[in-house]
Amino acid sequence: MVDLVVFGLWLIVVVNAAIVLVPYLRGTGDLFTIRNFYLFGFTIYQVTSGIITLKDPFSYESQITLMSQSDTSLRYLLWLIIFEAVFLIFYQWGFASKRLARWTPIIKGQVREPVLWVFALSLLGVAVLMRFMVLVPYVSVISTQIGTSLAAVAAGLGAWIWVKRPLNPAAAALMFAVLFMAIIIGIFGEFGRRPLVAIGGCLVWGTYYAMWRYMPPLRVIVYAGCFSIIPVVLIANFTATRGQENNQAHSVTSELQKLARGNTIAGFKDLMAGQQCAAWSMYLMEIYPETLEYRHLHSIKYYFQLPIPRAIYPDKPDALGAIAWRDAGITGRPSGFTIGPGILGHAGSEGGFIVLILYGAVLGLFIRYFDAIVARAPYQPFVALPIGSSMGNLLGLPRGEVPNFAFSFTVGVLGALIILIVIARLLKAIGYITDDDFIAEDEYALEDHDEQHYPYDGLYDPAYANYGKEED
Repeated sequence: MVDLVVFGLWLIVVVNAAIVLVPYLRGTGDLFTIRNFYLFGFTIYQVTSGIITLKDPFSYESQITLMSQSDTSLRYLLWLIIFEAVFLIFYQWGFASKRLARWTPIIKGQVREPVLWVFALSLLGVAVLMRFMVLVPYVSVISTQIGTSLAAVAAGLGAWIWVKRPLNPAAAALMFAVLFMAIIIGIFGEFGRRPLVAIGGCLVWGTYYAMWRYMPPLRVIVYAGCFSIIPVVLIANFTATRGQENNQAHSVTSELQKLARGNTIAGFKDLMAGQQCAAWSMYLMEIYPETLEYRHLHSIKYYFQLPIPRAIYPDKPDALGAIAWRDAGITGRPSGFTIGPGILGHAGSEGGFIVLILYGAVLGLFIRYFDAIVARAPYQPFVALPIGSSMGNLLGLPRGEVPNFAFSFTVGVLGALIILIVIARLLKAIGYITDDDFIAEDEYALEDHDEQHYPYDGLYDPAYANYGKEED
């Protein structure tokens, strides 16, 4: 039975790859969407992680014991299929998500290159303020997420400009300077890898929407693979050293040293294995409610409770990832240690099959909302880049803690959108920019947003293959 489940999981890997690549290669869908990045994280943390869990009993903690591996693994496979089917159905339906996206305020119009650099530097300044100077209690938990997203958008703006003029030394120098400053801002005082993923992800995301989107698909896939090597190596190095120290703030120097000494191969294997996520999901599906009582709809409630300080809300519940390893009898972990229970583990501990259906529907609509914002103006950096500014949280969402990642993603993305609007108004107020700096419409705009479908029909047109390639 276990071998049959493993075969089924491999089929899901193939299906998910087809869901992403086939529409793109046919020219009927985008390669870079929030849905596709979410599916990538879901495949790593719940599908390939499940394969490794079932094939290698030494790939997870010895305290994670399954009473019936055959029955639990089969239930895991069925739950996974049902969850993803519900997710995709509700994503495609987009009930209320598309309308809410149309109500979301955005900056309309294109701007000239010098103005983009002004925005990039302004974003770095506000990011510093958010990350280091906002010490007001109860506010820093939100300002930190927004600061990281702003640094990521700044890096994305640099890539947006440079990729259209890759041979221009001034553009390249400014892009790398902005990127370096964004990385410093992102990793300062952090113990997680999410800031690195956010900045690297937004860099690639910006490159895609600035230019790759108008190029032949096969060439884009090759470019994206090559362009992603450095971010992947950095993240793998960080992953290899993750968990070796207590979860507390560190200096920039210590974080750079951590990146330098990381074992790239070991970190990459750990990433591809999903960091025991599927093993924890199966374990939680077994012990709830037979051994422990359900924590009914904990994820939805915790999403709204998360920003409330415990000083104000002493009875605030603990995250599932913070208590599951203790319930399993694991000891010797540093303070603040958490595990990734996986979205299926959350459903299994919070109500079972009915909650699995509910969470699939909610996540489908949640992800569709952000893709619908991009669909309004994917050719405009002030629309596309903020949506891609919190990739660390998006990719980690299927791993969990789901409410933590979902909340951080929401705050980071919407915070970046709002800050961009504020910066634009301030720059106008002081006379640094005017309405003339904004081009009212773009020739590649989709004219009827109410009738457009996402993924878009006919995205790739050979006539646009050289769009943005002007060189100085």
